[in-house]
Amino acid sequence: MIKNLSEYFLPEHEFYLQNISYNRIEKIADEEEHSLNCVDSIKVDVDGNESVRVTVTRALYFEHNELFNLTVTFGAILKFDPAKKDEYKWHEINMAEEFRKNGEFVTNNLVARISLLIAQITSSYGQTPLILQPSVAK
Repeated sequence: MIKNLSEYFLPEHEFYLQNISYNRIEKIADEEEHSLNCVDSIKVDVDGNESVRVTVTRALYFEHNELFNLTVTFGAILKFDPAKKDEYKWHEINMAEEFRKNGEFVTNNLVARISLLIAQITSSYGQTPLILQPSVAK
């Protein structure tokens, strides 16, 4: 594990919204309780020794396919620090796992943006918005 992962990248990061998918489901179960699942995933693509593209996806869905399904993906492009980029063979490292464990410097920003959008989208039908923790579960 690379404890000081942020030191291998320049401080300027490019953030972008990649995808939003929201599907309202008309079918509502007779049950009064609804079980919501929240799944986070991280994907990292290494572009040579120049940059990495980190994408974080948060998917929300109910246990019995009710109310709605919602998926939001944000990404970031990080450029390697030229002075340190050759210290590791980046293609041989599980970069998704590295960013999950030591990438808070970028993943917290992405998940905070995702959480904000989820709150705005879920409040759009007049109910209390879902406010989710803006960090990736370890």
